[in-house]
Amino acid sequence: MLLASFAWAAGEADGAFVCVGASVQQVTDGITGTPLEVRVDAFLMGREEVSQQAFQQLMGRNPSRVQNPALPVDNVTWREAIDYCNRRSLREGLIACYGDDGSWNRTCTGYRLPTEAEWLAALGSSAGIPAEQLADAHLLRGENRVAVVAEQSVKGSLPVERGALFGAGLRNQIGNVWEWCWDRFHAARIVDAVDNPQGPQTGNERVIRGGSYLTRPNEWNKGFRSSMPPSGRSPYTGFRLARSLPHGGESLPARLYAGVVDVQASGDETPKPANELRLQWMEVLGEPKLPPTPVQAIAREHLVEPAWRGRLLDLTLEPGLPCRALLMLPATAQPGPLPVVVVPFYDVDTPAGRDLGGRSAMPASPRALGHLAVQHGMAALVVRWSGENDAPGYLEVVAELERRHPGVTGLGYWVWQAKRIADWLQTQPEIDPARIGIAGHSLGGKMALYAASFEPRYRAVVSSEPGIALEFSNYGDPWYLGERIRLLPEGADHHELLHLMAPRPFLLIAGESADGAKSLPMLARGAAAYPAEESAGTPARRAGIAILNHGTGHSPTPESVASAMAWLRDHLSNSRAR
Repeated sequence: MLLASFAWAAGEADGAFVCVGASVQQVTDGITGTPLEVRVDAFLMGREEVSQQAFQQLMGRNPSRVQNPALPVDNVTWREAIDYCNRRSLREGLIACYGDDGSWNRTCTGYRLPTEAEWLAALGSSAGIPAEQLADAHLLRGENRVAVVAEQSVKGSLPVERGALFGAGLRNQIGNVWEWCWDRFHAARIVDAVDNPQGPQTGNERVIRGGSYLTRPNEWNKGFRSSMPPSGRSPYTGFRLARSLPHGGESLPARLYAGVVDVQASGDETPKPANELRLQWMEVLGEPKLPPTPVQAIAREHLVEPAWRGRLLDLTLEPGLPCRALLMLPATAQPGPLPVVVVPFYDVDTPAGRDLGGRSAMPASPRALGHLAVQHGMAALVVRWSGENDAPGYLEVVAELERRHPGVTGLGYWVWQAKRIADWLQTQPEIDPARIGIAGHSLGGKMALYAASFEPRYRAVVSSEPGIALEFSNYGDPWYLGERIRLLPEGADHHELLHLMAPRPFLLIAGESADGAKSLPMLARGAAAYPAEESAGTPARRAGIAILNHGTGHSPTPESVASAMAWLRDHLSNSRAR
């Protein structure tokens, strides 16, 4: 979906700008294949490409192959384009956008190159444009022969003030000359952020868009998208300018969480007192009896990926037993402490969407919850399960746990670890300690459920296919609850964990495998502990528990995790008020 853009022209002289309205684009992430709703704030974009005259007057030179003041400047490198932006900004008393190293100051007020997302927003579509509009573009026509190409090459580009208008009212956005964008290029479009993306933070070339007078119209199936090195020159490549607008302009509609359904409480459930429930379950789970010591973290590797940067850590929660963890930060993190999502799984590789040498690395997929978290502007702490971390195999881990901490179950040990993880996160300058969430799939879904039930600092929870009832999954296995599951009193089940979690929001992702329609009664029982709010007439239960049932099996779908991550981010954004 793309919202209708509005436009106005800031004057009629060379250098006029058009206001491109705030927009929403549906984009498929090139790493995980997840469909994402990418939002772009309103901004200004040059109605025409920068002319040779404008470039010559400011830079004192004209690199174009065929020189004519009215034509767009060409043969200009990406670095020369950003240099032009800075010089024009300083000439007009504006804050320059680019540092000497080519970095972008997002708080600048001056001129800059558009991002690829902005370029598409200005065009008005990320999928295609009507054929009748393409018919007016200055593109290569005629037969696909050398003579035709040579004839068009002699004709060259059109003057910047001539040619067809596209999208928000930009002249020659398709055809004439390719236009530099800010973003680094990857063949598969990588989404670094769902809000105002800046493109991948790795890559050897920069994106160019729009095609030139030697591009054929049928090349639209490639999106009129190509690339060049930032120091590269081409007589078919120029640029146009963009500027940011102050915040507080046109607003975007609220995000929708496709498939998420709130669960209403059952009418006959009376929750036990929280203290009684906590004692009952901790007697089953067990807890290590260790004196409190500061959590130690040693960075083993610093990583820079297209959509995130991070630190691969040895996180020592129990003395003498370092745990592998990965702290992932958004590539374009906003100033100030960030919300964070703890993602427990077999190893850190799968949630990161990258093989980091772990035992259980999987190809990038919708299970890459850490990758999705940073795309949504949150930090992620991916934590390796003790079953993979502490010994060669699961049963060896069980034996060692019983030796070190008799009577402590695997899930009991994890609950203790989860508290220590929250302790450490509260000491990290990049993290907002009031906005810690947790999300996991399968094994990680169980870990998310139990961690949040016994540690209130986890403010919002997403659990994918954990088996929300004890009978739905293998909780009696020795690395979860083992034989101690028999100590639970009759009728005890996970609705009581949801009672302990209330009123914090909980979302269950179901696939009609471990969870599905059969999960609703358990969720409804859990919702009984969530506070009611008065509405017209009768009290209504506050929405706190929700389900997203994609119904396609145990693995989450791309659409389900995209909705869940947007849900989680918005609930963490509001967690300060709770």
